[in-house]
Amino acid sequence: MAGAGSPHAGVQAHGTLAKQGHAPSGLRVFWDALAKLMIRLRYMGIAGYALEWILEACHSSSRLHRWLHHINTPKFHLLAITLVLAGHVAEHLHQEEENHHQEAHLADLRAELEKHRLAVHRNPAPDKKDK
Repeated sequence: MAGAGSPHAGVQAHGTLAKQGHAPSGLRVFWDALAKLMIRLRYMGIAGYALEWILEACHSSSRLHRWLHHINTPKFHLLAITLVLAGHVAEHLHQEEENHHQEAHLADLRAELEKHRLAVHRNPAPDKKDK
């Protein structure tokens, strides 16, 4: 977590807001850990698409069909689809995490701007007069 005076105060390293003064519950820790795992696995969709491409290429090439006949099964097709779906879910979670981080950063910037506005309003700069 960043220091209290920094613009990122209250934002944890992975981008979620920390609850100030409260220890997270066990269920919250579980869901945070699961979300971090899914975010790290967001490239699974690419692996799924690659596997699906290889499996489909077996239909158009007899040589590939002979080499890869042992993986050209419904189980591997299901695995490829599962990887694609898991990759999409992970990417969605990653985008949500980035949105939360950006919202926290924007809130910090707005608070900093308001603080500067109040400081300028209380202490206006002296007028420069030409003599």
